[in-house]
Amino acid sequence: MFRSRAIPKLWINIAYIVKLIAAVTMLFIYSRSETIKRDADIFRFYDDAQVIFSALEDGNISIYTKLLTGKNANDKELQRYYIQINNFEFGESNSLSSNRFIIRYIAFLSIFTLGTYGGIMIFTVFLSFTGLWWIFLFFYSKMKRLKWFIFGIIFFTPSIVYWTSGILKESLILFAISLLINCGNYALQGKHPFKRAIIVLLSLLVIYSIKPFVLFVIIPPLLAYLWIHFRPSQRTFVPYFMLAFIAFSFASESDKYMDISIFNSLLDKQLQLTELAINDNSGSIISPIMFEANSISIASNSPIAIINTLFRPMMWEANNLLAIFASVENMFILLFIILLIIYPRMDVDDSNVLWFSLVFSIIYFIIIGLGTPVLGALSRYRVPGLLFFLLTIIQLLDIDKIKAKIL
Repeated sequence: MFRSRAIPKLWINIAYIVKLIAAVTMLFIYSRSETIKRDADIFRFYDDAQVIFSALEDGNISIYTKLLTGKNANDKELQRYYIQINNFEFGESNSLSSNRFIIRYIAFLSIFTLGTYGGIMIFTVFLSFTGLWWIFLFFYSKMKRLKWFIFGIIFFTPSIVYWTSGILKESLILFAISLLINCGNYALQGKHPFKRAIIVLLSLLVIYSIKPFVLFVIIPPLLAYLWIHFRPSQRTFVPYFMLAFIAFSFASESDKYMDISIFNSLLDKQLQLTELAINDNSGSIISPIMFEANSISIASNSPIAIINTLFRPMMWEANNLLAIFASVENMFILLFIILLIIYPRMDVDDSNVLWFSLVFSIIYFIIIGLGTPVLGALSRYRVPGLLFFLLTIIQLLDIDKIKAKIL
């Protein structure tokens, strides 16, 4: 699966070793004290999953199955387990994010790893690496001349490597996205389209189960991509603009179709994160973007949301090692954008892929930027959008001109 004429095996092995090092580093950083360990997502989800797994260890197979699948969730026998699960969000899932899938995922893997954290971590790192590799294959198939730049962005961008090397939602989200675009690409080429269409639908279901808002973000550019694929004579930007506008209009009126509108969910998420950061005395909290749950307010505050997501923390805002690394990375992102302004490329290899990456990343940044007033969380949550944003920049950058200037 990892054999490719594009990239020597040595570099693929190096990329995997880097991910393993990142996973161990994350484990070390969040194990320094019991207080840090108690609040870390990589352990909170695991601890809750072990409550579910304990039912199987006690021989209660039916209870374990009910907890794992959600079937008969209101069964009184399950209540003694629910009270021990702190992050399960029993009841209706939040329309932006849910913890249930990853907790159940860990509980399921515990059967094969005997509940050991290390075993689950290694399996998750492998899934994440596989997902990143499939994303590489997709972009490489469209832009062969940029293979080393694509490979470098995907496997060696610090925040992407780090935040997709733990038992976190970002690892599973990128794996699901890789299934979606890679299998979808093969299906459009007529290679086992029916089987791959089923995998595409399953990947969409996984995305929805982990972070429903990501599904909302990816559907408009996905439909626009299909539109251009089947109607290549159409100007590329038109379907993307139209479908993004339709999605925004739907979100504006979503209170008519949902119990709580998408904009209100976003506002609630911001308030929850702000309250949590204040209670935990977080050193990375920033002034929340003051927006109202309506289309005008969302649109007017979107630019600052994008700026916050891309460029914060700044160097002077970094107060720990992770924040320092994030701020340095942000400086490089700013440098790439400046280079893009100075040395733009007049033509691109595949305008459909370009617009897909750009629209997905921008919408993603807006939602993350509006809903996340904590710099530490912002650096982590932005990872899927950041990956596609950097892949957008590399398509628009005239690398030959830059090489000529340097050499």
